[in-house]
Amino acid sequence: MHKETLKLEQKNVYRLLENVAEGKGFHAYIFSGPLGTPKYEAALLLAQTIFCEKGGVACEECEHCRRIAEGEYGDVIVIDGREKSITKEDIDGIQERFSKTAMEEGNGERVYIIRNIENATIAAQNGLLKFLEDPKENVIAILTTDNINRILPTIKSRCVTVNFLPKPQEDYMEAALNAGVREEDAYFLSHIAKDIEDINDLYESDAYAGAINMFKQYLNVDGLVREELLVDYEISWKNNDAKASTMTQLVAFMELLSLYGRDVLRKQIQGASWYKKAIENAHKDQAYYAKLITIAETQKDKVNKYNNLDLVLGQTMYRLEELDHEFK
Repeated sequence: MHKETLKLEQKNVYRLLENVAEGKGFHAYIFSGPLGTPKYEAALLLAQTIFCEKGGVACEECEHCRRIAEGEYGDVIVIDGREKSITKEDIDGIQERFSKTAMEEGNGERVYIIRNIENATIAAQNGLLKFLEDPKENVIAILTTDNINRILPTIKSRCVTVNFLPKPQEDYMEAALNAGVREEDAYFLSHIAKDIEDINDLYESDAYAGAINMFKQYLNVDGLVREELLVDYEISWKNNDAKASTMTQLVAFMELLSLYGRDVLRKQIQGASWYKKAIENAHKDQAYYAKLITIAETQKDKVNKYNNLDLVLGQTMYRLEELDHEFK
């Protein structure tokens, strides 16, 4: 990404780049923030700043900056945990490669970027911890994560954590409307979508349609009965495509539950007519909706490729049923 965009949208991250350019860096960083925030792009900018031929915050134009962006710089290693688990062998490979001298002419520093470190196995995280506990001279770690709670506390304690701010919800709403999305769906998508560029794809996906149907059933819309949601999910709403699509659907459902709880508490009536009606008819104690948000957020964190998704949804509905009984 262009550094000027980062300077505008993530001021604290840009200040970090300025500090590094002035020689005030650290040996390990965690870039933490919601899915869709430019953590990986900023990690590349940090690496470019370290090696930039012109000095200062990365120029993004010199040979070193260009080669880092293209993945062709010998002293920058990138491990990507988005598609597969990061293994102990991946961490060992970094250590082995950096046990040797720098490959490039320059300042002798070496950088490794681990994208989505939360998807590392426990063995890999323990291996990384040993590497961080006894850091080699001139070796800098940049870890990115969408969920910092899935990282070992001992790793977090040995890194400087840099938090990324999500884009304002209004930006997502505007992007959805500009993409031709119906206004009632634009409201939901502005809270569900993690990347503005993906809004239209999400809107047209079976995962979004399934999440909306599940949400309607939870709210007893159109004669749908909440108590039968799990059965109807298996029969009608379940996404039988790739696991990633099922994850998208269940995360969207949890996000909608959380949104409902927040909208009731702040008395915000917006979105589809059936949703507005549900907000207007919500008369339980405020503690109910606060607990609903907690359940939705907790269960959302369990929706990942390592867990049985049917089991996660079953547990979610059981906890919601218990909540209903508690506040009858």
